[in-house]
Amino acid sequence: MLKILKASDIQFVDSYTIACEPISPEGLVGRVGEVLARALALQFPQRRCVDIICGRGKNGADGLALALSLADSAAHRLRVLLCYPPQELCAEAAYFYERVRQRPSLLCEQVSADSLPTLNADALLVDALFGTGLSRPLAGYERTLVRHINGSGCCVLAIDVPSGLPSDGGAAADEEAVVRASYTFTLNAPKLSMMLPALGELAGELRVLDVGLHPDAIGKVASPYRYFTQADARQLVKPRKKFSHKGSYGRCLLVAGAQGMMGAAVLAARACYRAGAGLLTAHVPACGAAVMQVAVPEAVLSVDNDERCITNLRRVDVSRYDALAAGCGIGRSLPAAEALERLLQVAPPSRTVLDADALNIIAANRRLLDLLPENAIITPHVKELERLVGLCKSDEERLLRQRQLATERRLVVVLKGAHTAVALPNGTVCFNSTGNAGMATAGSGDVLTGVILALLGQGYAPEQAASLGVYMHGAAGDAAAAHTSQSFVTATDIVEHLYEL
Repeated sequence: MLKILKASDIQFVDSYTIACEPISPEGLVGRVGEVLARALALQFPQRRCVDIICGRGKNGADGLALALSLADSAAHRLRVLLCYPPQELCAEAAYFYERVRQRPSLLCEQVSADSLPTLNADALLVDALFGTGLSRPLAGYERTLVRHINGSGCCVLAIDVPSGLPSDGGAAADEEAVVRASYTFTLNAPKLSMMLPALGELAGELRVLDVGLHPDAIGKVASPYRYFTQADARQLVKPRKKFSHKGSYGRCLLVAGAQGMMGAAVLAARACYRAGAGLLTAHVPACGAAVMQVAVPEAVLSVDNDERCITNLRRVDVSRYDALAAGCGIGRSLPAAEALERLLQVAPPSRTVLDADALNIIAANRRLLDLLPENAIITPHVKELERLVGLCKSDEERLLRQRQLATERRLVVVLKGAHTAVALPNGTVCFNSTGNAGMATAGSGDVLTGVILALLGQGYAPEQAASLGVYMHGAAGDAAAAHTSQSFVTATDIVEHLYEL
């Protein structure tokens, strides 16, 4: 998995690459420009007008190198907007500026506080003002530049980070002093701030570009944060064997549903089968028996004594199952809480996933935390997590509390949201690369529970089931959004698009 690095770590990796590859600083920037040009051509094949607004540091050098790489193509009308006098440029930026000046096909304009550029709303505006080295809020002329960019109506592509964004997290002192990017081509790995709600929105749609930094240098840098990608998913997925049978892919138990909430059980059960489970038994209240029999005919039913909610699990032999999940739509009634407590007393380590009302019951009865089996997977959204760990004042505090819960209780804690974060018992946090805002819809979390349950049943380790399950869930959501649009995605659509993986 890609490591998410601090700004200081990125400087070390750059220097190590230059020294040990070896490659000159200008050669490394030139490589970045070529990678950016290829990615831009793929992402924006119809864009004919490209304006590149450049600062005086290495981010500006990347922008100038991009201009040179695009200059050989007749597909773009290019304009370079230099925001500082040439004598203020860093060595790499000065090197590429001289080469830009020698290209008659490249229009290069000087920008100043008294002469802000006219920005064409039809153009793609590339933000190459400031990168990860920025350690201060923008003010004065620089803040004015950013506000000018944000008010232009342009589609904005940020190189590495949107200018003004604190790359290591924290809150922006002034969001009007941060470029609001439509897209960000981030170099080698995302930055932590892009993974968190307070600032991540400003980065727009992310694309991670491999610019060939030295792998030994990255290996020398310690970071608890990772970025889970398609390559990671491919490494984990187990091929199905020709002579396998349904028992080869897990016997799963789902405890879900209550009167008026049987949809949660249905969605989780459907997702479990769609994600590859061999056999699923659904324990549901009596009112849901007919619903489940019709909606998920593949499921074996275990019917509770109570008509309205889950109450009696004494007849359920948990030892018969390879994995179990509980919580989807079970409600918070006293009988359901008592049934959950009995279930936790016999739940198997490393093969349990808890979601939704199971977590709310535990938050209201904190002694149940001590019953959670080691390596159990819990899948809270933000409010459910804060019911377990207390209110948090910032994204960073919430991330810290999530990691503490995972390490102290030996749990896998899946905090749902954009770039869903999977905190492991060893303190590592894996952020997800798939998913979209269309998945913010009722039942989406129930689908995730079903997917993770299926993977646990198939023998994936808890950290694998959680990370791969989150990736699959998000990728299915992306496929569903591509089929319709983000505004029209439902949880059922997510289930139905799991097959596209």
